[in-house]
Amino acid sequence: MNLRKWMKLFGTTILIGGAVSLIIGVCMQLSDPTFRNIVADGWLYNMFQMAMIGFTFGAFAHMGFFAYLMLNYIARSIFKRPQLWVALQGFTTAFVLVEVAYGVYGTNFPEATFWAVPLALTAAALLVAWRKVHETTSGAWVPTVFFLVTVTVLEGVPAFRTGSLSSLVFQLVPLFVCNSYQIMRLHRILDTKVAVSETAKAG
Repeated sequence: MNLRKWMKLFGTTILIGGAVSLIIGVCMQLSDPTFRNIVADGWLYNMFQMAMIGFTFGAFAHMGFFAYLMLNYIARSIFKRPQLWVALQGFTTAFVLVEVAYGVYGTNFPEATFWAVPLALTAAALLVAWRKVHETTSGAWVPTVFFLVTVTVLEGVPAFRTGSLSSLVFQLVPLFVCNSYQIMRLHRILDTKVAVSETAKAG
């Protein structure tokens, strides 16, 4: 990892955050009139504003990614047995999913949110983790799911306090997509030859 690769990852993540936020924001405005009160001539400005917010999501997701890498480095030096760190990540992921369900139950969110959000996060994280494992090793299952679920939820804490499903989706989806992109790019940036070799073996 050098500065050029890191800056490229950072810049691309920000652009992805802006693009996804713009798409999600437009969909939210079309499907939910209460999402944002706008007039016809304000569409261009609001699209620009949503893209700017998305850039912020991308930068925030990159900060979370950097924090996870630091946490992973420190944990690996503390736990002498790698299995302990993996087990802790798995337990934390399960705890976060339960906490999400508990936190939104009985709030202003729609009734189905308490099970739909954890289920959607788990399914999407498992899908990305499956691809990650396909390109690297089987040991990537738990760390990938941990990062995509736990870190995304932590980054999206403000959205859980709004009580608005549209706002929750508007923030969580760009964060999750940005985090998915970063975790899938990591092994390619660190060791392209190994990634290509593992991909060839898996195929």
